[in-house]
Amino acid sequence: MGNMTQKRRRMTWIRGARCLVLLAGLLALGAAVAAGQQVLARAVFDGDTLALADGRHVRLAGIDCPELGRDGRPDQYYAARARQRLEELALGEPLALEPAPRPRDRFGRTLAVLRRQDGTSLNAALVREGLAFVYTVPGEWPELARELVAAQVEALDARRGFWARILTLPEAGRPWVGNARSLRAFPAGSPEARSVAAKNRVALAGLEEVFRHGFCPARHVSPWPVERGGARPAPAPRAP
Repeated sequence: MGNMTQKRRRMTWIRGARCLVLLAGLLALGAAVAAGQQVLARAVFDGDTLALADGRHVRLAGIDCPELGRDGRPDQYYAARARQRLEELALGEPLALEPAPRPRDRFGRTLAVLRRQDGTSLNAALVREGLAFVYTVPGEWPELARELVAAQVEALDARRGFWARILTLPEAGRPWVGNARSLRAFPAGSPEARSVAAKNRVALAGLEEVFRHGFCPARHVSPWPVERGGARPAPAPRAP
């Protein structure tokens, strides 16, 4: 009789433990779903912008890519490669969307991190492969900024992707001035560099220092070259 009672207690304990494991799994799954909306990508416009199946346009937060040429203008160096890689990463599987603290940019696009099912961040992957560079806003998403700058330093060290050429340009060896308030950089001696307040001024020896410290050249003084010949993938769809 005592043995039967012990067996019943043991079975009751095992069932309870199984229920707790199942409950923990359900809670973890619920947390994962809450942390990132499950979405599908429908089309890729360029290296950092895509359209979802639900109609939303997503701009990958914290990064920028070389620009595809429009209206007869040439592509910037590595623009087509960046777009092609984003297609490979984004199309054909569910993605988790983590919205940025600032949910939309000035064009109304959703700002977000997109992750593959294995947890890979598309934003960080493009930076790590030397297909995108860090373009953050100070204090807006510090955890993401740290992840992206670390990925960029890794790409710089290995001279991956476009860095193998970019860091050999004449502009790469010229001094720049960073603005710690905006994280943008300007050629030393330019009117924009001279206008940076002393408390925000950061002297940078060259482009590699600019990017290693999480700065980015302002768009209107970008030294990015255009693509030099070679075959180009199919034209990118235009964002409406």
